[in-house]
Amino acid sequence: MGFASNRRLTINIILLSIVPLIIVVIIVATILFSQAKQLLNDQVSLTRNNIMAVKKQELKQYVEMAVKSIEPYYGDPSLTPQLAKQIVAQKLSQLTYGQDGYFFAYTWEGDALVLPYQEERIGRNWWEVEDVQGKKLLQELINVSREGGGFVDYLWQKPSAQEPLPKLSYAISLDKWRWMIGTGVYLDDIERQVSHMQTGFDQNIAKTSTALFGVMFVAVSVIAGLGASLNLNLRRLANQQLSELNQQIIDSQENERQRVSRDLHDGVNQLLVAAKYRIDNVTKEQNSTKKMQELDASRDAMEQAIVELRRISQDLRPPQLDDLGLVAAIDFYINGLRERTQLELVFEHDIDGEEFIPEVETTLYRVVQESLHNVEKHANAQGVDVILQREGHTLILTISDDGVGFPNSINKSHQLVQGKMGLQNMKERIQAIGGTFTLTSEQGQGTEVRVTLNMEFI
Repeated sequence: MGFASNRRLTINIILLSIVPLIIVVIIVATILFSQAKQLLNDQVSLTRNNIMAVKKQELKQYVEMAVKSIEPYYGDPSLTPQLAKQIVAQKLSQLTYGQDGYFFAYTWEGDALVLPYQEERIGRNWWEVEDVQGKKLLQELINVSREGGGFVDYLWQKPSAQEPLPKLSYAISLDKWRWMIGTGVYLDDIERQVSHMQTGFDQNIAKTSTALFGVMFVAVSVIAGLGASLNLNLRRLANQQLSELNQQIIDSQENERQRVSRDLHDGVNQLLVAAKYRIDNVTKEQNSTKKMQELDASRDAMEQAIVELRRISQDLRPPQLDDLGLVAAIDFYINGLRERTQLELVFEHDIDGEEFIPEVETTLYRVVQESLHNVEKHANAQGVDVILQREGHTLILTISDDGVGFPNSINKSHQLVQGKMGLQNMKERIQAIGGTFTLTSEQGQGTEVRVTLNMEFI
């Protein structure tokens, strides 16, 4: 039973300490990581928007720069339109910036006029050209340029790359020539910055997770260690209590043997010895009248010995308890006590017909027996009330007397004091069957022993 209790205690420690700690850590980690992820998304969105705003501003500046560079030829009336277009196309094809920056020009109908790095496409119509996602990018560029200039995003092959990359272009219209000119910038550097931010976030999350779960592991280990230490201490205490209980059992057995031996020696043995002497006198006596007197005295001694043996047997294990039940056994014991003492004994009960398991009946009978024995030997009482009643699902046994009480044995919380072997044994026997045992006593006010049991379990 002690080992099972220790196991339950260990489980309770885990449930009440470690599990809530783990749940709290998981909740905190979830909230922390969720907020960090939201902050990262907001930061990524803000960074992307800021970079896009800078890119758009750069594109507009590049286009304005290109327009200023071709404006003298575009607006020169001395040049023929054909010559002016050739000069402008040549100037635009020579304008580059950065590693892959260039300008392009198309007619409103989609004919390619200027395409650095892709000169084989010049002179052909690309009105239906699409990116890898099916967007008709040239049509959109021409449309936004005719509306006063605008931006179009799409996927396009970067000269220094092996795959299409996100690109943003800005285009304006040369209305007099029905041209669209523009330039674009690849956005893969934005994705690199975003990827770098996400990588840093993942690394920080990994470090935070490691630290958080490291702290949780240390806390769980400390709690588990304390639980194991407490469990070990309780096990030692349980072993100590078990040893003390075994010693109490041995002491109780020895006390019972001493009591039976004393009763046999001082009572039955003396009566039998007296009967023997009487019988010996009969064999020696010649007078028939005196022989009859000796025989009568011997028979009286024998009858008293029989009565004494019955009393001893009754104290050890009353047959009424096995044959007639708890109420009959208590009633028989009280009647015997009435015959040999001057106590006013009252026994009341309302449990006729109730059946209890043998262990419960034996325990309740021993409590009554021990309590009345204490009253008889120590209480100096005039009367005792024994009440066995049922209240709902609760069985209540009360033994109260009007004796001298316990002067220094009961504290304010009505707990038993060490050293009262009989009282301690009663308490432990009641606890063993799942009941509660309380003893209330004040000097000069008598003593009350109360036992409560849940009848649903007995």
